Amino acid sequence: MEHSKNEQHFFKTEGQGCAFSSCDSDGVTTFCAVIPPDAADEPNLREQARSAIARLDLLLRRERLEGGTLTQTVFLRRMEDREVIHRMLLDYYGDHVPAITYVPQCPCDEKLLFLFEVWAMRSAPHRIRIRRHSPSAVSVDLHNVSYGFFGDILPEASLTGAYDQSLDALRRMRSALEEYGYSVPGLLRTWLYQGSIVRAEGETQRYKELNRARTDFFKGVRFLPGLIPDSFTGDVYPASTGIGADGMSVTVAAAAISTTRGDVRCVPLENPGQTSAFDYGTVYSPQSPKFSRAMAVVCDNSCVIFVSGTASIVDSETKFIGDAVGQTDQTLENISRLIDGDNLRRHGIEGFSASLDNLAIARVYVKRPEEDYEKIRSRCGAILSSTPRTFTRADVCRDDLLVEIEGLAFGSRQ
Repeated sequence: MEHSKNEQHFFKTEGQGCAFSSCDSDGVTTFCAVIPPDAADEPNLREQARSAIARLDLLLRRERLEGGTLTQTVFLRRMEDREVIHRMLLDYYGDHVPAITYVPQCPCDEKLLFLFEVWAMRSAPHRIRIRRHSPSAVSVDLHNVSYGFFGDILPEASLTGAYDQSLDALRRMRSALEEYGYSVPGLLRTWLYQGSIVRAEGETQRYKELNRARTDFFKGVRFLPGLIPDSFTGDVYPASTGIGADGMSVTVAAAAISTTRGDVRCVPLENPGQTSAFDYGTVYSPQSPKFSRAMAVVCDNSCVIFVSGTASIVDSETKFIGDAVGQTDQTLENISRLIDGDNLRRHGIEGFSASLDNLAIARVYVKRPEEDYEKIRSRCGAILSSTPRTFTRADVCRDDLLVEIEGLAFGSRQ
């Protein structure tokens, strides 16, 4: 076992085939874990699923997290395996099913048929309340702040065009949010897993059509009213990842907030070394991607940062074309600059700072795993140390981008 700790009661552990982090703040502990199946000699789906669920069960019991899982993302090599894994997870969780999202992305490790990513939470009795609405919707109330997690939102199966698929999925997301007491203006974070993201569609591209749908859907929305600091003067959009997936559909997941507290602040973060995505020129997309580089939620003594999908872009230009290691380094440098204390202060967040050591979990999307996975994995291991991380195969939104990384970070008190 390898352990690391920073001054904010922040622990990371690697061992027994899993990677795991925990952050304690104000008596509430948040857990993130990456759990692969034991696939050393077992290509059978059910056996891999049993081994992964056994590892998950051991982790939850050891950390006293029974009943505390909030979200679970399942990255699938074969989408047809979804129903088998779903039934097994429903049987395992019983009355405590998290918001589950099934993502059609192959794990970079060719032996793995899937990967689990899990977020969970625990506290002293009565400090938090978890409400399980469905296998794709969970909310957690803590300190009079409610967070909603929504997963596995799919468009109508008969729709084929990327614009129509994306717009329908976003509308279904809105319905789910409103059904359980949230709203589109309360969005903190979205994940848009788009099949064949860089494929041409007519005279345009599927990703550009997704951006057109997102722009139309967000038109006129005033995000996070009452939660944005009065001093903030920039544009406000949720953090987001728009990333490639297998197939020809789109899957949406989201996190939202609802509170009447006057001291909770949500701050969209931009990177001083990058052009804001919503200000990209039309050469990249006629309708620019409407998202913030990160979203920070500041409450009491905590600062939680949802880091959007980040790539090797400086200003608005791709750097280190053809060099997977160079792009990995630049991507991690971009994240580091985004969450550091100087940038938080630049955005009006005083008293907190974060570095790559503060990442509780990271997802690494690799465009060419056959060529680049081992190099990217080694570089991430050297820089991110024991941070739990997934590696999946995915097209990034530009043809010349080889890697994209996102994460969840916890700011430390300075």
